[in-house]
Amino acid sequence: MNKMESIYLPQFTIGNNAFDAFSVEMGRYGSKVVIVHGERAWKASKDYVLPALDRAGLLVTGEILYGHEATYENMERIAESPEVSEADMIIAVGGGKCIDTVKLAADVVGKPVFTIPSIASNCAPVTKISIMYHQDGSFKDIPKLKQVPAHCFIHPQIVLAAPIQYLWAGIGDAMAKHVESAWSAKAGEALSYGSELGITAGTMCFYPMLKDAKKAMEDAGQGVVSEELQNTLLNIIVSPGIVSVSVHPHYNGGVAHALFYGLTSRKHIEERHLHGEVVSYGTLVNLLLDKDWGKLDQAYRLSQSIKLPVCLADLELEKDDPLDDVLEVTMANQELLHTPYLVTKESIRKAIADLEEYQPGCRQE
Repeated sequence: MNKMESIYLPQFTIGNNAFDAFSVEMGRYGSKVVIVHGERAWKASKDYVLPALDRAGLLVTGEILYGHEATYENMERIAESPEVSEADMIIAVGGGKCIDTVKLAADVVGKPVFTIPSIASNCAPVTKISIMYHQDGSFKDIPKLKQVPAHCFIHPQIVLAAPIQYLWAGIGDAMAKHVESAWSAKAGEALSYGSELGITAGTMCFYPMLKDAKKAMEDAGQGVVSEELQNTLLNIIVSPGIVSVSVHPHYNGGVAHALFYGLTSRKHIEERHLHGEVVSYGTLVNLLLDKDWGKLDQAYRLSQSIKLPVCLADLELEKDDPLDDVLEVTMANQELLHTPYLVTKESIRKAIADLEEYQPGCRQE
């Protein structure tokens, strides 16, 4: 094959001294930075970030609140600001929506963007896409960007300052990445190097979580930066990002995320449940639909142990709810454009029903 394939892998630094790398990583792009942040994220992180920038000899042209939603309106306001025009590079400090907004703004203005996640809930800090929403909070689209962020700096103490439920949900979201990418490619078609690389890397999103996630949650609750916690942070932020930037779009989604978008059409899900929390439930449905009993047993037991949802009641839904509206949205979602076999509303609903009766270690043929 002579078709060109380019892969831009994430670059990152992790540790409580991660910001000591500012001078090396940012200094090559210039001397002036603008910081675009979430409100709570900046309160938790500015006392770490600003002194580190000063030590690195970097001048801050401004501090900009990104807004409260990942919208094109907020992106355009950031891109057109004089502080961004004056800067050589942009630093995004916040959660996924903040970082995705800033990544898109940096892409538009053609400036490098560096990311500092304030929560460990997804791989937005290292990916080459932005998930954008309408001003009312409903999903809009997923623009592709020219590059991954120039570098991601993961400071565990900043992440620990956030409510622990974001880490909890991040575990669920990360585990879906392996399940969906491996499932989407299981029909046996020839895979590119990038897809093989990404799907292989995706195992890091799943198997280390089985070993580390429960201990990481316990350590985070006590404010302890342990090896298990750092491994879990990397397998929430970096490992899924490697999958995202490497695989063909066909292998970047599946039932777990499609069902998430379907379930969030119910207002209470959107308002009271976190992305990764809902996705983790969809992961179990995906595994049961596929009759992947080994991984289902492992994922189900971990979900039970850290109280991620394992049934409809955990998402405030009734067992006998037909979910017709949810499944209409699920089936229409781009996550199910490529499946290894025919997937229907009926097959997903049956998997949901079977999950209600599932007991670890018991197969339901």
